Amino acid sequence: MQYLDYLPDVFKETREYRALAGALGPLADGVREAVGEVPEAYFPTTAEELLPRWERVLGLRESGTLEERRFAVLSRLAGVRPYTIERLKRQLAASMGEGNFQAEVYPEDFLLRVTVTPGAEGLMGAMARELRRMIPANITLETAVGTEQAAAVYGGAVLAVSEKISL
Repeated sequence: MQYLDYLPDVFKETREYRALAGALGPLADGVREAVGEVPEAYFPTTAEELLPRWERVLGLRESGTLEERRFAVLSRLAGVRPYTIERLKRQLAASMGEGNFQAEVYPEDFLLRVTVTPGAEGLMGAMARELRRMIPANITLETAVGTEQAAAVYGGAVLAVSEKISL
């Protein structure tokens, strides 16, 4: 991706930005190549042996499963308070993986509800601690492990069966 591709359309036609793109293009390509050569073990999403170093640098304690520890590192790196539900969803997707959670906000009740999929319940504790650190103090946090819901129709009525565990 070229430097100009990152800019809003209005700047792409500006002479100064085009000149800047010409000067930065080769540098940006070099950085992209250098990052591509970094071993996977250096990144927090795949780190195992280097994970304790990430934790020391970020002031985290080494506790929990490998997944929980990676989640804590990624959340700390994201570290910016979300302030919007869409930004929170992006941060959770980066830390937990797309499709492993559902986040809903109820502004009238000052409630944030985050439900994780049954396969991701191992991240529940780390996620709840990180969310408590990120969200404002006046927001109630409700976390749960979602279960599959079955619905059946009997004589025109819908019966929904579900179970949620709130922590």
